[in-house]
Amino acid sequence: MRKLYIFSKFQTNLLLRNFKTTIVGFLLPVIMFFIFSNMLAELEVPNTGRTIVDYLIPAFIPIIIINAVIVIYGQYYILYKEQGNLLKYKLLGLNTFSTSFGIFLATLIFQIIATLFLVIFGVATKGVTVPYENVLSVIFMVLLINLYQFAIVVFTTSVIQKSTTYQSVSLIIFYIQIFLGGLTFPPEMFPGFIREIVYIFNPIIYGLVAMRGIWTEGLSILNYSQEVMILSLVTIGLITIGIFISKKREKTQYQ
Repeated sequence: MRKLYIFSKFQTNLLLRNFKTTIVGFLLPVIMFFIFSNMLAELEVPNTGRTIVDYLIPAFIPIIIINAVIVIYGQYYILYKEQGNLLKYKLLGLNTFSTSFGIFLATLIFQIIATLFLVIFGVATKGVTVPYENVLSVIFMVLLINLYQFAIVVFTTSVIQKSTTYQSVSLIIFYIQIFLGGLTFPPEMFPGFIREIVYIFNPIIYGLVAMRGIWTEGLSILNYSQEVMILSLVTIGLITIGIFISKKREKTQYQ
């Protein structure tokens, strides 16, 4: 446990010292909130009776998660894997799971700081209401979305072996989720056929729907059992397939 703590602390310091990553991760959601909340302040989201400002925070929190897990965690993990650092840490008493979890903890701390920064900015500039009474449901959805993004990384890194290739693919996954997952523009604004495609091929939209209801409408996580179930099943499926591919690849390498 102590070794995991030391490694997580080291990884967190390493991550926060990365000026480019830190600035983009902290400022991107805030800048997006500033632009959208001012340019589209009067734009009403169809069938909701609310303006787009009401839905920005619960949509931008998943963006922070996606960036932290897909782009940052995934890149660190596959880079360590490519450089043989996973084996080095294993010799130091940290197995692959512990190393992976240590990197993930660092990105989780990064998420918390970035989210607090975004929420404080939203409260200060637009009087955004924070659902304190629903905080447990919010935390649950944040963790579930994290697990879903983690599952994507497990699957993707089982197929991709080069960090340079992963960097390009991770950005594609990032942009597909934020632009075609309703995280920038509400899904109610999508044309009907695109919305149907998104619900089938971009499961992050289920996380968005639940986050919006919990944060903005004050509903419980129990009101979104279907969304939670779908996101959970996809997460389990991706992790299972990713582990299967990784084990099969390892067996092939040793034969």
